[in-house]
This record gives sequence, structure tokens and C-alpha cells, in this order.
Amino acid sequence: MKCCIVRDLLPGYLEELTSEETNEEVKKHLEDCTACRTVYKQMSAELRTKDLPEKKEIDFLRKLKMRIRQRYMFGAFLFCALLISVVSFLKAYDLPVSYDPERMTVELFQETYTPNDYGLMEWTSAYALEPEAAESVSGGNYDTRDGIHLVLKEGRGSFDFTSRGRTLRRDGESVRVVYYCYTRSLWERLFDPENNRDTSSSISTGMIYESNFFRISPENYQPKLREIYYLPMGNMNRLDRLSDEEFDAQRENAVLVWSGVI
Repeated sequence: MKCCIVRDLLPGYLEELTSEETNEEVKKHLEDCTACRTVYKQMSAELRTKDLPEKKEIDFLRKLKMRIRQRYMFGAFLFCALLISVVSFLKAYDLPVSYDPERMTVELFQETYTPNDYGLMEWTSAYALEPEAAESVSGGNYDTRDGIHLVLKEGRGSFDFTSRGRTLRRDGESVRVVYYCYTRSLWERLFDPENNRDTSSSISTGMIYESNFFRISPENYQPKLREIYYLPMGNMNRLDRLSDEEFDAQRENAVLVWSGVI
């Protein structure tokens, strides 16, 4: 094959457009012809130089798409994290419910010092006893005392409950001061204004204090003056950091619901 023919075929040969038979002839000629082999090398170098910018452009676009995808994924992650944080905050942030004397009150009930299911003696609501135990109480076999229940009448709405109590010295006498409040989450206030869900029985009728005294024996239990206030405060943990004087002074912002010796 003549050199002029080979050189005409080299562009197609380099781009792999020629047939297998032609490729064999061109390859054989290049092995024997130094001049054509030199032309082949020059054309190969020019072709690689020409393809290099295209390859760089492809690599650049690939990297750009990858960066855009990574930023999109990172942005989506941040959005989800922010959304979860906001929802958690809205559901955890409690707002106090305004005091309503028609709905929020207390009632006295009888407690009795009887054994529980584990055989341990503790103060239990008399109305919650089994018939046999109630009969035994009425027969005078167990000590009794008065207790106080919180009562939320017409329990519409899904309320939570928070309270704090402390025994103080006032004018030389011991007095048990208890603050309590019904709360609703900020989420319910914003997205469930009607709040038609039922309040749980533990909220609509539940004890406000003395839960830590439920196993004190009758001999050690000392009746004392007790004052129960409704204090519109969503987070009553702040009361724990107050001095006794500061704790007692919160009565100025509260409503007296009940007082008496019990």
C-alpha cells in the first residue's frame, strides 16, 4: 500500500472508522514505513490534544452535578432537622390555661390506710376499694383521713398538669403551700384551637399533692394548714430555684382555690 493512500486513511484509522482489513494493511505499512509512522504519531498527538478539553468539560460537569446533588441533600437534611426541632419545641413548650372557677376546683374525699396489692400499707381512696375492703373500713378496722382531689369539670380539651408544693413557716406556723396549673402545648394552641379531645381521668380528677406521703403511717401523719393556689405558669420547675420567701410570694400572682387544715 502506497504512502499517500495510507496517509489519506490515517484520520479514519485513528478514529476507528476503517474496516478490519484496512486496519491490518495500515498497521503493516506503519511498521515498515518510518515516514508514515511519524505522521501517524503527530496525528495521534493532535487528536489527543483535541479531545482533552472535551474530557475536561465532561469531568467539570460531572463534578458540578455531584456538588449540586450534595448541596441539595445537605439542604434537605438541614430542613428536616429544623422541621423536627420546631415541631418538638411546639409540642414541648407548655402554655398555662387561664383559671376558670366554674371548671377548676377541688373536692374532699376519704382516704384509708389499707394494704395494697403487694401487701404494703398505704393511703388509698376509699371509693376505689373492693367491697370487702370497703366494708372493713366502714367497720373501723383501718384508719381514715380526708384527702383532696383536683377536679376539672367539663373536661373538654387535652390538658396537661403541673404543680409544686412546699412546707413553709409563716408567722411562726407551718403551712403547706401548693401551686398548680393546667397547661396546653403551643402546638395545640396553634393547630388545634378547639381542642376537642378528652382530658384523661388522671387530669380531670387527680391528686395535687401528698403523693409523696402516701405511705406515711397514721401515727406519723400530722394535719397542717394547707393552701392550694392556681398559678398560671407553664414551667413550674422555676419555682424550685426560689427561696421560701420568694416561693410564698408567688401567691400574689395566683388564685386561692382552697385552704384548710387537713
